Amino acid sequence: MERLAHIDALRGSAALLLIFQTLLLPLSGGWALQHALDPGLLAVLWFLLCCGFIVPASLHASVDGGRGFVVRRLLRLLPVYLLAVLLTAILLPTAPAWLPGVAAPGSAMAFEVIGAYGALPPILLFYGFCLLLQVLGLLHSVSLRTSCALVLLAMALLLALARQQLLDTELPVTLPLALSLMFFASLRYEAKHESSSYVRRRAREYARYTLRIYLLVLPIIFLAGWSADATAWPRDLLTYALAIVAFLLVTSRLPLRAPPLVWLGSLSYSLYLMLPAMQRLSELLTQALGLTGPAASLAGAVFGLLLALGSAQLCRQLLDLPLAHAGRRLTRQGDLMPLARLHSR
Repeated sequence: MERLAHIDALRGSAALLLIFQTLLLPLSGGWALQHALDPGLLAVLWFLLCCGFIVPASLHASVDGGRGFVVRRLLRLLPVYLLAVLLTAILLPTAPAWLPGVAAPGSAMAFEVIGAYGALPPILLFYGFCLLLQVLGLLHSVSLRTSCALVLLAMALLLALARQQLLDTELPVTLPLALSLMFFASLRYEAKHESSSYVRRRAREYARYTLRIYLLVLPIIFLAGWSADATAWPRDLLTYALAIVAFLLVTSRLPLRAPPLVWLGSLSYSLYLMLPAMQRLSELLTQALGLTGPAASLAGAVFGLLLALGSAQLCRQLLDLPLAHAGRRLTRQGDLMPLARLHSR
C-alpha cells in the first residue's frame, strides 16, 4: 500500500504541534493556546486518526492473513521504539521509559489515558483489535467497524457517567473514546479510496451516521465526565472537535500536501518518541555552555529543535527505510516461510 501524501501532511502538522508545545510554547506564554486549546492533545488525536485511517486498509490488503503486515510493522517500529526507550531511561530517569514520548506521567484528570500515557496504548490496542478482526475474516465489514465505533463510544459515555458519580475514581474514559474515533477514521478510507462505488457510498453513509451520533454524545461525555473541572472540559471538547473537523477536511475537501509537512510526517513516529529526550539533552547542552536567562531558553529551544529533527531523520535513514525494505523482501511471497527458512540456515 502506497503512502498517502495528505495523511503524511496531517501527521506532519501533528509533529509541528508537538514541537511547538514542547519547545516553543514555553517561550511564547500563549494564554489562548494553553487554556482555549490543547496543542499536545490535538497532535495525539491526529496521530490516532491517521492510524485508524491507514492500518485496517493496510492489513486488509495483505494476502497472508496479516502475518506479513505484522513482520513489516515490527521491523519498522520496534527498533526505533527500543532506541527511544534507552535514551529516555538515560536522559529522563524519572519518566516512564517504556512510554517514550511522554516526558512525565500525570494524573490527567481530564484525559486519564491520552493525557497521562500518550498515543502508544490506544494504538497498540487498535492494532490488536484489527488483527483479531482480520483473523476472524471480519475486518472488511464496514458495518462491523461502525458497530465497534459506536459500542466503544457507548463505553466511554458509561464511564463518564460513572465517573460523575465517583468523582475521586480514575476511570479510563478516553481509551474507548480514542479507539472509537480510530474505527470511525477507518470508514473514511473506504469512503474515499475504495474501488467499488457501492462500498464508497455505503461507507459515506455509515460515516455520516456515526458523525451525527458523535455530535450528540461527545458534549455529554465531556460535561458528565469532567464537570468537576470547569476550565478543562470546554478546552478539551474544543480540541476533540477541531481534531475531527480537520481530519474530515483533510480526507475530503482540503488537499493538504505541502512538501515540508509531508517530510515531517515521514519523521513523525521517531520525532514523537525522541522529542522529550532531545529536549532534555538540549537543556544539558545549555547548562554545559553556561547560558542563563532568556538566552538559555532561546538556545534550548533551538538546540531541541535541531536535535529532535536530526535524531528523527537519522532514525529514518538508518533504521526505518532499511528495515522497511528488508520487511518487504522477507514477506513478498505472501507467507512467512521464506523468513522461517532464512532463520533455519
